[in-house]
Amino acid sequence: MVIDYITKPVDIEELKLIIDKALDLRQLREENEQLRNRLQERFSFDKIIGNSPVMQEMFNTLALVAPSDATVLVTGESGTGKELIANALHENSKRHDFPFIKINCAALHENLLESELFGHEQGAFTGATSQRKGRFEPAHQGTLFLDEIGDLSLTTQAKILRVLQEGELERLGGNQTISVDVRLVAATHKDLQAMIQESTFRQDLFFRLSVVPVHLPPLRERSTDIPDLSRHFFQKHAIKNRKDIKRFHPEVLNIFMRYNWPGNIRELENTIERVVILCW
Repeated sequence: MVIDYITKPVDIEELKLIIDKALDLRQLREENEQLRNRLQERFSFDKIIGNSPVMQEMFNTLALVAPSDATVLVTGESGTGKELIANALHENSKRHDFPFIKINCAALHENLLESELFGHEQGAFTGATSQRKGRFEPAHQGTLFLDEIGDLSLTTQAKILRVLQEGELERLGGNQTISVDVRLVAATHKDLQAMIQESTFRQDLFFRLSVVPVHLPPLRERSTDIPDLSRHFFQKHAIKNRKDIKRFHPEVLNIFMRYNWPGNIRELENTIERVVILCW
């Protein structure tokens, strides 16, 4: 599909504007596609596998908090499924018809992250050839999921705190105050309490984020869920890879139950996918 055209000789500034417009259009289409997919298949807590007592207790908490607008802080080791919990909270909230926007705070440099979160005005910094909205604005009336929030700088933490307290923000390089109505769900594998003691995480932001704290236990503390999880991933990847494999050997599950799984559910799924692929 043609988005725009340029004439020769090429004007570099005009080319930058066209590229920015194409990137914005692609981002909008991706967000719309994600929304359509979620509307076609509603997410529910019963799609999160876990019959162990610790998981059932967590489900009870999620069922109570999901319909509210409360900010939720999801903690847990890497690979435990924190994004899955955030998605379920959104899909079971009154905001489910509005966007669920997510961003990994550890994946971007501080300057880029601020632009991604709050947007920027044209000329705000070198390369800012046009105005761009951040993630807060398209998440209006929906949910914004900030993964690995423990990696935020103190400067960005202060700006996040302002949005939570006042419900407003300013784009980088701008002076217009923009009001946003966003439910925030944050997640981290770090010990924020220890970071507060080290003065690397703001205590006031921690209190704002942890209105409802939800801890996702590591797989080694819910080993009774391993058989159900294993069967789910086995079926998923057997279908995906077109493998005519019916079931695990019982000893395989015994080995899985005895292993510590330091990478948690992510490691379990990756292991099962590799096993399925290598079977013949």
